[in-house]
Amino acid sequence: MRASNNAVNPFPGWWNSDIRVFILPVPGNLEPAISHETNQLHIEKEIKFSLDAENMQKILASRRVRRSTKQQQPGKRYLSIYYDTRQHLLRKSGATLRVREVAGNFEQTIKIPLEGSVGMLNSEEWTVPISSRSPDLSLFDASVTASFNPRRRKINLMPMFTTDIERTVIVLEYKRTRFELALDRGRIVSHGKSDRSIEICELELELQRGNPIAMLDFALALNEECGLAPEHRTKAQRGYALLRSSLRPKSTKSEKVALDPQMSSGQAFHRIISNALQQLYQNEVPTLKGVPEGIHQARVSIRRIRAALRAFKKILPYDKRKAFSGEFRWFQLKLARARDWHVFISETLPQIQASQPNATADLDRLYKLGVAERRRATHDAKALFGSKRYTRLLLQFQRWLMTLDQENSQLNDNLYNFSKAVLRKSRRDFLIDTRPLSRMTMDELHALRKRGKKARYATEFFSDLWGEDGVQSTVTAMAKIQDLLGNANDASVARQVLASVPPRVLKSSAIALVQSWSDERSRQCIQSGQSIWRKFHRTSPLWLDK
Repeated sequence: MRASNNAVNPFPGWWNSDIRVFILPVPGNLEPAISHETNQLHIEKEIKFSLDAENMQKILASRRVRRSTKQQQPGKRYLSIYYDTRQHLLRKSGATLRVREVAGNFEQTIKIPLEGSVGMLNSEEWTVPISSRSPDLSLFDASVTASFNPRRRKINLMPMFTTDIERTVIVLEYKRTRFELALDRGRIVSHGKSDRSIEICELELELQRGNPIAMLDFALALNEECGLAPEHRTKAQRGYALLRSSLRPKSTKSEKVALDPQMSSGQAFHRIISNALQQLYQNEVPTLKGVPEGIHQARVSIRRIRAALRAFKKILPYDKRKAFSGEFRWFQLKLARARDWHVFISETLPQIQASQPNATADLDRLYKLGVAERRRATHDAKALFGSKRYTRLLLQFQRWLMTLDQENSQLNDNLYNFSKAVLRKSRRDFLIDTRPLSRMTMDELHALRKRGKKARYATEFFSDLWGEDGVQSTVTAMAKIQDLLGNANDASVARQVLASVPPRVLKSSAIALVQSWSDERSRQCIQSGQSIWRKFHRTSPLWLDK
């Protein structure tokens, strides 16, 4: 897809610009046929999905696939050994090196990630033939190895892990766009003192020529027919995770968004959305494993996506923005129950026990109830991330991001002036109710907390434009208010989660115990927040200056 000739491209990362945007390393699995050209370069642009054996058969039998098939290659076995140094020099540089055997021939490949559109995995790969399974970096041009070995020194490479894959490749053409559908089944086996392995069963769609939106449309249709689960980890990432526990998927907090004052508003929006989506992708596996913090961080990432849609609402199409915000909100609310029960067990009950150490029987009943309810809520959260609806949302959102530049020329607004207007409005919205916290009802405090989150996210999004000194005091004050209102909200939620329990499950004494603690905890939080709230009213951020 090319940018319009009539406007500056607001999302340059999609067309090989030098503006750096969100990227993911690309898996080492779809590659050109073995060539005897030296340093053959191949560009990969693909999306990945995990499958089970049943879904794989559905895809092979799909009429949609058969109607679009131009060529089906015989199934092949690909045996690949990935090499690195003991200190993982290549991995830390973002590169991967593999030696692959196909039908008795060998080739070695270096892969380096490229900038690309959100959700699409892009990389450059250089392939040269080789006579054995042992890699030889001297066969690559110096420019290829410069990212991890700029001085062309001899480095000690050793095998890290092996992928043993049976692959079926089908070349498809859909809406004048040609791409490969690859079905991979096999395993990854680590090398070392204790060999570990994981099974692989996945689908990859790799663009050959044409519009990537057409490939997304095909994936959307295939998801409705067969059910697909997004896979944002490469085979290399999964292989390294077998070697070191620190590299395994874990709950991940958001990273700071780096903005440049020279960016357009569209470029900034893309950078911010990419950052929030990356956080969501990183918490998919922890959520599917039922890790409480993973579920919480997944909700945080969805809130950040919605906050970005709100912050940039002036320049985004109303209908699509509202539709996507509403759908993300649905997932956010569905994940809330698991989060609420986890907070109840891990934070609320210990505080109640500290205040009422003699209520042992009631506390035991509350704990058993909470564990059972959390188990059910966690199961529901895991099902959400494995659903067609989740895959549909990600693909549709990715598709929309790709077409935004064609719908709205306001994406080229000056970022500095745009951010000033957004921050002023978010602050006004936050301070629309200036009464003391003690005079607000719990519902009003909850509404204040939500407005505060939106204002805080907007402030953090644009913090790079105003300097550390210009925003730190504002963010710190907002964070303190958010924490206190959050604690008061958790106390209120403790009553709400018990209200969702069927009648007569709990004794009235247990319910009264929670209600009493909730009232006292809320009162303490509100009292502690009064001075911070008053002080925040008196602050004057830089963006309020004339």
